Amino acid sequence: MTGRLTGRGLRSSVTMVFAVGAFTLSTSLALATYFSARHLLVEQRERAALRQAFTDAAMVRDSLRTSGSEVSEVLGSISPPAGALMYVHRDDAWYSSSLDQPGEQLTEVLQPTVAEGSAGLAWTELTDPHAIVVGVPLPAVDAEYYEVAVPEELAATLRTMALALAVSAALTTMGGAVVGRAASRRVLEPLGQVAGAAAQVSSGNLGARLRDTSDPDLAVLVGAFNHMVNALHERIEQDARFAADVSHELRTPLTTLTTSLSVLQSDDNLGAGSASAVDLMAAELARFRRALEDLLALGRLDAGARESETTEVGARELVRQALHASGRPPELLLADGEQGVDPRVDVDRPQLLRALINLFQNADVHGHGLTAVRVEAVDDHVEFRIQDRGPGVAPEDRQRIFERFARAGGAKAGTGSGLGLSIVAQTATNHGGAVWCSQARPPGQGAEFVMRLPRAGCERVPR
Repeated sequence: MTGRLTGRGLRSSVTMVFAVGAFTLSTSLALATYFSARHLLVEQRERAALRQAFTDAAMVRDSLRTSGSEVSEVLGSISPPAGALMYVHRDDAWYSSSLDQPGEQLTEVLQPTVAEGSAGLAWTELTDPHAIVVGVPLPAVDAEYYEVAVPEELAATLRTMALALAVSAALTTMGGAVVGRAASRRVLEPLGQVAGAAAQVSSGNLGARLRDTSDPDLAVLVGAFNHMVNALHERIEQDARFAADVSHELRTPLTTLTTSLSVLQSDDNLGAGSASAVDLMAAELARFRRALEDLLALGRLDAGARESETTEVGARELVRQALHASGRPPELLLADGEQGVDPRVDVDRPQLLRALINLFQNADVHGHGLTAVRVEAVDDHVEFRIQDRGPGVAPEDRQRIFERFARAGGAKAGTGSGLGLSIVAQTATNHGGAVWCSQARPPGQGAEFVMRLPRAGCERVPR
């Protein structure tokens, strides 16, 4: 059965097993009950037929002993039981209480036994339903008596019992399927809870845990899962603290180096070669500083730390602030979507401003310049759409570019830290949203980065 159930789901397989088990059990019990009851009823009917036949045979024998009695007159004077026929064989002639059935054919199964002088009982298939034939020899009057009884009430009882048992077996099978469905739901419920908690953990909610249970069979699973999430959370926090500590420790020497290079750059006595080397060092040091700041920001995001209290703010107003803070013209924000309505979002303003500025800088560095920013309200979400005029991002790179230190090339490849888009992705995740890259609309006009956040007042995924 295992091979046949492989293609089905676990719930369907459990339901099928319960249904098949219930069907097998109910059918076996129904068959056993039917044949046991049938055997008992048939025996009772045969005994009743024998008693009735011997009684009627004695009456026929006594009547035929009377001088001058005719067989036909004797049979006419005796009232046969309901559904029964009486036959007498005497002097090679057959006499019947009814002309419907020939006695010679109906009693053929018992004629040899009675002819030998023994009474007997047999069943004949010449009637519907089958009839009981009882034969009694009457040597005192040189005759043979036969009584054929058609047990219609027995056949009706057996049909009713068979129908009742079949219906009971069907109901039992359906009940087994229902019980199997309920049992499979109960069995799979803990797995569903584990799957839901695992999905929350994979989406960044490291606070998700399974509730404690009193079931000893599930307590091991719950404990192991929660221990795994605790260890994972602790490891991530350790890594985040390590990166933050390293970045913080690097700030002091970095500041010293930056100050020293500034002094050197202001020295007019440097030669051309030395000045060029100092400028190169200053550029690389500035890049190093940006990477360090990004690492610090990413560490805070990983740890779930907020830079300010979450506030409700208009999405378009947030874009205007990001454009102003990055020195870009406000005309880049296109007025489409819900005219006159600025959808509200509940965010950590400094984090969202940094995420938007990172998207703007990514468009400048890798997309040949920012061309437009759109804000669209879609159902219970708000989408920030940032477009550039670059060659776009290959489909196989659209997910990878949000990984840390990943780069997909561009006109100024190598100038960034490789953490800008990772900061955007983590910021969106912490706010219950998401970010992705697609082809600009219409196609062929650069790349489009979309950051989706829940609208204020709508349910958001917990961090």
